[in-house]
Amino acid sequence: MPDETADNLLARLAAKRDRLRRAPVLPQASLDSLFSDYALRHAHATTALEGNTLTLLEAQEVLESGTTIPGKSLQEHLEVVNANAAWLWLRQSTAQSAPFTEGTVLEIHRRLMQGILGDDAGFYRRIPVYIRGSRHVPPNPLRVPDLMAAWGDAYTHGPGDQDPVAFAAHAHIDLAGIHPFPDGNGRTLRLVVNALLLQSDYPPALYTLTARRAYLSALEEAHVHGDPVPFITVTATATEIMLDRWLHLAAQHADVAAAWPQTSDPKTRL
Repeated sequence: MPDETADNLLARLAAKRDRLRRAPVLPQASLDSLFSDYALRHAHATTALEGNTLTLLEAQEVLESGTTIPGKSLQEHLEVVNANAAWLWLRQSTAQSAPFTEGTVLEIHRRLMQGILGDDAGFYRRIPVYIRGSRHVPPNPLRVPDLMAAWGDAYTHGPGDQDPVAFAAHAHIDLAGIHPFPDGNGRTLRLVVNALLLQSDYPPALYTLTARRAYLSALEEAHVHGDPVPFITVTATATEIMLDRWLHLAAQHADVAAAWPQTSDPKTRL
């Protein structure tokens, strides 16, 4: 829908979320398959967006069997492993209703960058930086702690009356503007978006490699021209991927439930 407005897209996502809320709970095995597939795709996509050259199949081999891929660096392997581990930690933390705080952001970064950034993993940057290819210049590192405290005040209490997807997108935009870490900002921010979405009963977003140009362009538009709408659209599109996959499983589950009465055991059917 190329001419669809951001408001219409958000409204469609809210309607899909409401359908998901009304749908019967999926069997645990179905949910496990959904999130297992997401974990792999997220670990691959979020690192590929930053230049990691492992393919989806290679990332799967690394995560499932600990395979070392010839010709790929140790760091690329570790990036994928850490991305997967950080997502699994975040999902468990959200399922246990752990509060989302500024400390959550630091812990996400620590898990993503352990073994990669040394002692800087889980700590705000203490150096001035530029963002490669961007006209946005991050603030002086001396300002980062206060800016992050203000960010936490704005985003750790939930969206309130705001649309949750737009709220998560704004959280990403503002956090990217601060650029609080010396490296690993993008991977951290995408998991922050997911934390906020999960707390509002949305599935996690999947920012794909094919959408990389739109993702970066939309962030630039937000930071340089002050227009958040393109990035809200990018985030809504990324969220809809998992919404549609979840609804697809829910529809199949309804079909099965209709075909197999509750009194019968589908495990006995060939």
